[in-house]
Amino acid sequence: MDISYVVAEYLQKNGFGTIGTNLFVGYNPDTTAGVFIDRIGGLPNKYVPIDESVVNIYVKNTSGSEAVQTITSIKNFIHRMHNTTQSEAYVYTFLIIGDVEDVARDMEYSKVYKITLQVVYTDTGIIS
Repeated sequence: MDISYVVAEYLQKNGFGTIGTNLFVGYNPDTTAGVFIDRIGGLPNKYVPIDESVVNIYVKNTSGSEAVQTITSIKNFIHRMHNTTQSEAYVYTFLIIGDVEDVARDMEYSKVYKITLQVVYTDTGIIS
């Protein structure tokens, strides 16, 4: 189970995009504005009953104000959400670490902003 994909599914279910169209996991298409999610930490491939991972959520748009509005909406929505089942995970809590960060402009002059999200969850596929 990829916790980045679980977060993407959760955002898709709540109206923040469509996976493969403007919501992407693990990569950032060069020419597409949207939301991009990647896992940056945790304990992959180790079984523990309750796991904790960290993911980055990026928003890219040629309009900086639209990008800030989108990432702020995601931050306000997901911060401190708890006790939800999504895909193959039971999520105990989502917690934003820090605040919205201005990453830079990319090669297409789109603004990129980021938030960092801590996810505490259990993989429901390995619970016996």
